Amino acid sequence: MAANIVLVHGADADGSSWSKLIPMLQDAGHYAVAVQLPLTSIVDDAATARRAIDKFDAPVVVVGHSFGGVVISQAAHEAPNVSALVYVAAFAPDTDESAADLVGRFPALESAKYIVVDKNGFFAFPQDQFPRLFAQDVDPVEARVMAAVQGPADAARFAFKSGPPAWREHPSWYVVAGADGIINPECQRWMAQRIDAKATLVPGASHAVMVSRPREVANVIMAAAKS
Repeated sequence: MAANIVLVHGADADGSSWSKLIPMLQDAGHYAVAVQLPLTSIVDDAATARRAIDKFDAPVVVVGHSFGGVVISQAAHEAPNVSALVYVAAFAPDTDESAADLVGRFPALESAKYIVVDKNGFFAFPQDQFPRLFAQDVDPVEARVMAAVQGPADAARFAFKSGPPAWREHPSWYVVAGADGIINPECQRWMAQRIDAKATLVPGASHAVMVSRPREVANVIMAAAKS
Protein backbone atom coordinates (compact mmCIF):
# COMPACT_ATOMS: atom_id res chain seq x y z
CA MET A 1 0.00 0.00 0.00
CA ALA A 2 1.31 3.42 -0.93
CA ALA A 3 1.98 5.75 2.00
CA ASN A 4 2.54 9.43 2.53
CA ILE A 5 6.00 9.79 4.02
CA VAL A 6 7.01 12.89 5.97
CA LEU A 7 10.78 13.26 6.35
CA VAL A 8 12.06 15.44 9.19
CA HIS A 9 15.71 16.47 9.31
CA GLY A 10 17.66 17.21 12.47
CA ALA A 11 19.85 20.03 13.67
CA ASP A 12 22.99 20.73 11.61
CA ALA A 13 21.10 19.69 8.48
CA ASP A 14 18.28 20.61 6.14
CA GLY A 15 15.72 18.83 4.00
CA SER A 16 18.26 18.07 1.29
CA SER A 17 19.74 15.37 3.52
CA TRP A 18 16.93 13.09 2.29
CA SER A 19 17.61 13.72 -1.41
CA LYS A 20 19.16 10.34 -2.18
CA LEU A 21 16.42 8.19 -0.70
CA ILE A 22 13.41 10.24 -1.85
CA PRO A 23 13.63 8.82 -5.43
CA MET A 24 13.75 5.32 -3.95
CA LEU A 25 10.53 5.95 -2.04
CA GLN A 26 8.89 7.53 -5.08
CA ASP A 27 9.91 4.63 -7.33
CA ALA A 28 8.17 2.31 -4.88
CA GLY A 29 4.95 4.27 -5.28
CA HIS A 30 5.07 6.35 -2.11
CA TYR A 31 4.57 10.10 -1.80
CA ALA A 32 7.44 11.76 0.08
CA VAL A 33 7.87 15.27 1.39
CA ALA A 34 10.93 16.64 3.19
CA VAL A 35 10.05 19.23 5.80
CA GLN A 36 12.25 22.31 6.15
CA LEU A 37 12.45 23.05 9.88
CA PRO A 38 13.06 26.57 11.19
CA LEU A 39 15.37 25.19 13.90
CA THR A 40 14.37 28.07 16.17
CA SER A 41 12.94 25.78 18.86
CA ILE A 42 11.57 22.27 19.23
CA VAL A 43 8.10 23.79 19.61
CA ASP A 44 8.46 25.66 16.30
CA ASP A 45 9.94 22.61 14.60
CA ALA A 46 7.16 20.33 15.85
CA ALA A 47 4.50 22.77 14.67
CA THR A 48 6.08 22.86 11.22
CA ALA A 49 6.23 19.06 11.06
CA ARG A 50 2.65 18.72 12.32
CA ARG A 51 1.40 21.00 9.55
CA ALA A 52 3.04 18.66 7.04
CA ILE A 53 1.52 15.61 8.72
CA ASP A 54 -1.95 17.14 8.79
CA LYS A 55 -1.92 17.70 5.02
CA PHE A 56 -2.23 13.98 4.32
CA ASP A 57 -4.75 11.21 4.73
CA ALA A 58 -3.69 7.94 6.31
CA PRO A 59 -1.41 6.13 6.12
CA VAL A 60 1.33 8.59 7.03
CA VAL A 61 4.81 7.42 7.97
CA VAL A 62 6.80 10.04 9.88
CA VAL A 63 10.59 9.79 9.76
CA GLY A 64 13.00 11.75 11.94
CA HIS A 65 16.79 12.00 11.88
CA SER A 66 18.89 13.07 14.87
CA PHE A 67 17.03 15.90 16.67
CA GLY A 68 14.23 15.18 14.22
CA GLY A 69 13.42 12.29 16.53
CA VAL A 70 12.52 14.74 19.28
CA VAL A 71 10.46 16.69 16.76
CA ILE A 72 8.45 13.74 15.44
CA SER A 73 7.87 12.45 18.96
CA GLN A 74 5.97 15.70 19.59
CA ALA A 75 4.53 16.35 16.12
CA ALA A 76 2.95 12.92 15.65
CA HIS A 77 1.39 12.82 19.12
CA GLU A 78 -2.36 12.21 18.82
CA ALA A 79 -2.15 12.27 15.02
CA PRO A 80 -4.80 9.75 13.89
CA ASN A 81 -3.52 9.59 10.31
CA VAL A 82 -0.04 8.41 11.36
CA SER A 83 0.55 4.69 10.92
CA ALA A 84 4.24 4.39 11.82
CA LEU A 85 7.30 6.25 13.01
CA VAL A 86 10.88 5.75 11.86
CA TYR A 87 13.79 7.03 13.94
CA VAL A 88 17.03 7.35 11.95
CA ALA A 89 20.01 7.70 14.31
CA ALA A 90 17.57 9.84 16.26
CA PHE A 91 16.65 10.86 19.77
CA ALA A 92 13.52 9.16 21.12
CA PRO A 93 12.77 10.85 24.45
CA ASP A 94 10.09 9.86 26.91
CA THR A 95 7.83 12.28 28.78
CA ASP A 96 9.82 14.91 30.74
CA GLU A 97 13.08 13.67 29.21
CA SER A 98 15.53 15.72 27.14
CA ALA A 99 18.19 14.93 24.58
CA ALA A 100 20.76 15.93 27.19
CA ASP A 101 19.29 13.33 29.55
CA LEU A 102 19.61 10.67 26.87
CA VAL A 103 23.21 11.37 25.85
CA GLY A 104 24.17 11.66 29.51
CA ARG A 105 23.41 7.98 30.00
CA PHE A 106 26.40 7.00 27.86
CA PRO A 107 30.05 8.03 27.45
CA ALA A 108 30.46 11.37 25.72
CA LEU A 109 31.76 11.44 22.15
CA GLU A 110 34.47 13.75 20.82
CA SER A 111 31.90 15.76 18.87
CA ALA A 112 30.43 17.15 22.10
CA LYS A 113 33.35 19.52 22.55
CA TYR A 114 32.62 21.17 19.19
CA ILE A 115 29.11 22.27 20.17
CA VAL A 116 29.77 25.98 20.57
CA VAL A 117 26.85 28.30 21.19
CA ASP A 118 26.98 31.76 19.63
CA LYS A 119 25.84 35.02 21.21
CA ASN A 120 22.32 34.49 19.86
CA GLY A 121 21.94 31.07 21.47
CA PHE A 122 22.40 29.00 18.32
CA PHE A 123 24.93 26.32 17.43
CA ALA A 124 26.35 24.64 14.33
CA PHE A 125 29.26 22.27 13.87
CA PRO A 126 32.46 23.88 12.63
CA GLN A 127 32.73 23.25 8.92
CA ASP A 128 36.28 21.94 9.24
CA GLN A 129 35.16 19.23 11.70
CA PHE A 130 31.80 18.36 10.17
CA PRO A 131 32.98 15.79 7.57
CA ARG A 132 35.08 13.89 10.10
CA LEU A 133 32.53 13.78 12.91
CA PHE A 134 29.15 13.90 11.19
CA ALA A 135 29.70 12.36 7.76
CA GLN A 136 32.95 10.40 7.69
CA ASP A 137 31.58 7.87 5.17
CA VAL A 138 30.16 10.49 2.80
CA ASP A 139 32.03 11.71 -0.27
CA PRO A 140 34.30 14.50 1.03
CA VAL A 141 33.01 17.10 -1.41
CA GLU A 142 29.42 16.25 -0.55
CA ALA A 143 30.22 16.34 3.16
CA ARG A 144 31.66 19.83 2.81
CA VAL A 145 28.48 20.95 1.07
CA MET A 146 26.42 19.48 3.90
CA ALA A 147 28.54 21.44 6.35
CA ALA A 148 27.95 24.63 4.40
CA VAL A 149 24.15 24.29 4.21
CA GLN A 150 23.56 23.17 7.79
CA GLY A 151 21.05 25.37 9.55
CA PRO A 152 22.15 26.75 12.91
CA ALA A 153 19.83 25.45 15.62
CA ASP A 154 18.77 26.83 18.96
CA ALA A 155 20.89 25.37 21.75
CA ALA A 156 17.90 25.25 24.10
CA ARG A 157 16.73 22.10 22.31
CA PHE A 158 19.28 20.04 24.25
CA ALA A 159 17.35 20.73 27.46
CA PHE A 160 13.83 20.61 25.97
CA LYS A 161 11.66 18.26 28.05
CA SER A 162 9.47 16.09 25.88
CA GLY A 163 5.73 15.89 26.23
CA PRO A 164 3.92 12.56 25.79
CA PRO A 165 5.81 10.90 22.92
CA ALA A 166 4.20 9.61 19.77
CA TRP A 167 6.16 6.35 19.98
CA ARG A 168 3.85 5.31 22.79
CA GLU A 169 0.94 5.49 20.32
CA HIS A 170 2.36 4.25 17.03
CA PRO A 171 4.54 1.30 15.97
CA SER A 172 8.14 2.36 15.52
CA TRP A 173 11.21 1.43 13.52
CA TYR A 174 14.78 2.48 14.30
CA VAL A 175 17.92 2.72 12.14
CA VAL A 176 21.08 2.47 14.26
CA ALA A 177 24.13 4.09 12.65
CA GLY A 178 26.93 1.77 13.70
CA ALA A 179 29.81 4.29 13.57
CA ASP A 180 27.89 7.42 14.56
CA GLY A 181 30.13 10.20 15.85
CA ILE A 182 27.26 12.40 17.06
CA ILE A 183 24.85 10.13 18.97
CA ASN A 184 26.53 7.17 20.62
CA PRO A 185 25.42 3.97 18.84
CA GLU A 186 24.96 2.35 22.25
CA CYS A 187 22.52 5.10 23.12
CA GLN A 188 20.71 4.45 19.85
CA ARG A 189 20.42 0.73 20.58
CA TRP A 190 19.13 1.48 24.06
CA MET A 191 16.50 3.90 22.76
CA ALA A 192 15.38 1.45 20.07
CA GLN A 193 14.92 -1.26 22.65
CA ARG A 194 13.08 1.00 25.06
CA ILE A 195 10.53 2.12 22.48
CA ASP A 196 10.11 -1.48 21.29
CA ALA A 197 11.15 -0.50 17.78
CA LYS A 198 12.01 -2.86 14.98
CA ALA A 199 15.70 -2.02 14.85
CA THR A 200 18.13 -2.26 11.94
CA LEU A 201 21.87 -1.81 12.46
CA VAL A 202 23.82 -0.27 9.58
CA PRO A 203 27.41 -1.26 10.38
CA GLY A 204 30.07 1.39 9.82
CA ALA A 205 27.53 4.11 9.08
CA SER A 206 28.06 7.71 10.16
CA HIS A 207 25.44 10.00 11.63
CA ALA A 208 24.61 10.92 8.02
CA VAL A 209 23.45 7.36 7.36
CA MET A 210 20.57 8.49 5.12
CA VAL A 211 23.17 10.13 2.85
CA SER A 212 25.85 7.44 2.87
CA ARG A 213 23.54 4.41 3.01
CA PRO A 214 20.23 5.57 1.53
CA ARG A 215 19.12 2.15 0.33
CA GLU A 216 19.26 0.61 3.81
CA VAL A 217 17.36 3.52 5.30
CA ALA A 218 14.79 3.54 2.48
CA ASN A 219 14.20 -0.18 3.00
CA VAL A 220 13.37 0.41 6.66
CA ILE A 221 11.00 3.25 5.80
CA MET A 222 9.26 1.09 3.20
CA ALA A 223 8.94 -1.75 5.70
CA ALA A 224 7.22 0.68 8.06
CA ALA A 225 4.94 1.78 5.24
CA LYS A 226 3.82 -1.82 4.70
CA SER A 227 2.84 -2.28 8.34
